[in-house]
Amino acid sequence: MTARRRITLLVAAGLSASLLLAACSIGTDDAPRDLAVSTSTTVAPVTPTSGGATAVLYYVHDGQLVPITRSLPDRHLGTVLDTLLKAPSTDQQSRNLTTSIPVGTRLSSSRLDGSTLIVDLSSEFDNVVGPSRQQAIAQIVMTATEFPGVDRLRFSINGKPVQVATPTRGDTSVVSDCDYRSLLAKPSDIDGTTLGQATVQRLQLRQSNLVQQCPSSG
Repeated sequence: MTARRRITLLVAAGLSASLLLAACSIGTDDAPRDLAVSTSTTVAPVTPTSGGATAVLYYVHDGQLVPITRSLPDRHLGTVLDTLLKAPSTDQQSRNLTTSIPVGTRLSSSRLDGSTLIVDLSSEFDNVVGPSRQQAIAQIVMTATEFPGVDRLRFSINGKPVQVATPTRGDTSVVSDCDYRSLLAKPSDIDGTTLGQATVQRLQLRQSNLVQQCPSSG
């Protein structure tokens, strides 16, 4: 093979290599560079958590109101009140806990107007009268006012506003936890019972708060 023939073949080979690189779109840089990394992420859908929420509900023990901590699906006020309107659990009944709220009473609606909670109950609530009705109202008032921002309550039955009885002020349309302070048990009354020290401490705390916030009855 002649020298001219070898040079021609080498030039052709080089040209072919250049064309191949161009076809593959492989570029060259004067200096190394970092590879581009995707920063996109996939966000998993958020699902509601279940269990783990606790709330304080008021039941009747030997004729007096006591605060009981219960585990609930969530701590929404509607959930808490719906639970309170149901009969106490078997475990609660075994600890001598009862309710004055009539069986079948349903929460039709509840809405907050400023710091006043307006509670509409079904007609079954009218099945309780006298001191038991005061206790039933007190259970709802004491439970609802455990929530920050709820200071007073108004009640209605099937959408019709009603006055409710209090131990000291008679019938009135707006009530607070101060109105039913006298219906709470004393910590000494339940100390040593099956209700446990957690209930005693919770009752002590509520009584202490009421002493500070309520007008003196003396």
